Amino acid sequence: MSEFILPALANLCNPLNILLMLGGLAGGIIIGALPGLTATMGVALMVPVTFVMDTTSGLVMLGAIYVGAIYGGSNSACLICTPGTPSSVATTFDGWPMCQAGKADKALITSLLSSSFGGIVGTFALLFLAAPLARFALKFGGPENFWLCLFGLSTIAVMSSGNMFKGLVSGGIGMLVATIGLDPHMAVPRFTFGYYPLVQGVEVIPAMIGLFSISQVLYLVGSYKPFLARYNPTPGVFGIVARELLGKCKTVLLRSSFIGTLVGMLPGAGGEIASIIAYNESKRWDKQPERYGTGVVEGVASSESANNAVIGGSLIPMLTLGIPGSAVAAVILGALLAKGIQPGFKVFTVSGELAYTFILSQFAVNLLMIPVGLLLVRLLVRLLSVRLTHVAISIVLLSVIGSYAIRNSMLDVWIALLFGVFGWFCNRVKLDTGAMALGIILGPMIEENFGKCVSLAKAPGSSIPQVFLDSPIALVLICLTLLSLGTPFLMRLRRQRPVTETAPSAQSTPAAGVDWLKDILAGFFTLLISAVFFTQVFELEDVGRNYALLLLAFIILMGLYLCVQGLLGKRLWGGGASSGNGDEPVVMRRVAVIIAASAAYAGFIPILGFYPASAFFLCLSAIVLNDSEGSPYFAACLLTLVMCLAVWLVFTMLLGVPTPESMLFQ
Repeated sequence: MSEFILPALANLCNPLNILLMLGGLAGGIIIGALPGLTATMGVALMVPVTFVMDTTSGLVMLGAIYVGAIYGGSNSACLICTPGTPSSVATTFDGWPMCQAGKADKALITSLLSSSFGGIVGTFALLFLAAPLARFALKFGGPENFWLCLFGLSTIAVMSSGNMFKGLVSGGIGMLVATIGLDPHMAVPRFTFGYYPLVQGVEVIPAMIGLFSISQVLYLVGSYKPFLARYNPTPGVFGIVARELLGKCKTVLLRSSFIGTLVGMLPGAGGEIASIIAYNESKRWDKQPERYGTGVVEGVASSESANNAVIGGSLIPMLTLGIPGSAVAAVILGALLAKGIQPGFKVFTVSGELAYTFILSQFAVNLLMIPVGLLLVRLLVRLLSVRLTHVAISIVLLSVIGSYAIRNSMLDVWIALLFGVFGWFCNRVKLDTGAMALGIILGPMIEENFGKCVSLAKAPGSSIPQVFLDSPIALVLICLTLLSLGTPFLMRLRRQRPVTETAPSAQSTPAAGVDWLKDILAGFFTLLISAVFFTQVFELEDVGRNYALLLLAFIILMGLYLCVQGLLGKRLWGGGASSGNGDEPVVMRRVAVIIAASAAYAGFIPILGFYPASAFFLCLSAIVLNDSEGSPYFAACLLTLVMCLAVWLVFTMLLGVPTPESMLFQ
């Protein structure tokens, strides 16, 4: 290693490489913050540019975009409760409440410093522990990955500890949605309901854009708040957050970064699983776990340090074994192969200078991210001073182009809008959209590894119990899964210890009086979805049918439970007090207007073209939904001009994202 360190440091001091790191970081942060644009897309778009560059410079730039995009997703997660990337889902749990409480700068700086810390820890592992960790990753086969995904899914129990069963049924619905498309075992269409384009399946990003972005728009438009959130800048907030992270959060940061590194090196796992598991573990071991979800620094720190530590972890098997640990690592692997560089253990000797320059650049990028991020934070918090209505309809525009950019398909736009209404309804009846998103993310991986295990069980001398349980790693993951499922019960017991005899009656009555109708609606809705899928389940064969039947049986049982719980008018199992609808009532008329306008917008795009349809949508929505004094026409026209110009510059000119073709304007 020592013979390559000095040349690698010299490469990093090259002004061109420093400029590429700064530019890659800034571009990656912007890409990550925009709903629908992922780190994979950002890196993939820039791979052709690296062909005219020196190999070292190109690799350094791609690594900077990767780091910036993963961190960038936390900005929109905190400011508008919309995860810019799937790995930032858990950041919304505490980042958005902090923003609502007027602590947007604290939330953004917490995510920035935590991301930098996690990235550095992951890079340390890449530099010093690549070989042993890569060998450990090779021990993960079908059974181990199956239990890892189930362990990630079991975090729903802690995420939804207020009503664990609603969380579990939400996760089950997400997994059921993930089965739409081609059966991975038989390669035949399933659950398409006669609509052939659904063979493509439900893409994760459009579904998440709907569940988090569009549903949040419906909530915001339905309220009469003038602005997104109040903002009270805190003098010296950077130092305050830094001391808090290094003081009471150092254990959270180290544990979450370690989890992120381990999960990152497992092919197919990624930052989504890492951040959820890290958030779950931080909540589990906290002395006051009920604080999580109300806007605590630990929640943001655990999610962001984990998903950025994944970067170093995902590069370990890519560089040492040629097996990418994430989609972005796969793109970088392709760039290396295109340059004639074959990853493997020999890359540290044959191409040692290149390898160590790339690794050390990850240290530099994570340190440079702090000043670059601070500069962008000062710009982003200005978003809170824009009228809420204008922010909301702008989010719809970004959601539409972001959804379309995934597969250049209008189907994804309709999926985002449908899941937006779906997510808004789920929030109303207290079904957990975070758990649903986790089910959509983990569902395909669980099913794939379930199929592998069943196939192994069919071999001579094997059985299903032997395949699923005959591994020390699998047994450890099973124990962790059981512990995770039991955590809400332990948390409930811990909360009840200091409570006096009169406290339960004071807390239980309001919850029972408010939530029973929501339980019935949630249960009925769950049974309705199950019935729709059940009509086609027997058209499937073999493993696909068995998996779908097991999933449907679980969801139906949970739906019946919720109906019975609601009919009895009380919680059969603990649960927390109802949170009600918040201080701002949802105005159904305004919600109906934005739903109708968004549907008309999507419908007119193929006819008028993207930009004309966007202009009409922005202008008319801003006028109709105007909630400020004075004439709305000038503000609506200005918003239309600024947003259309910004989207054209960023998406069309800079990123080359195609827009939908139209019938009238070619």
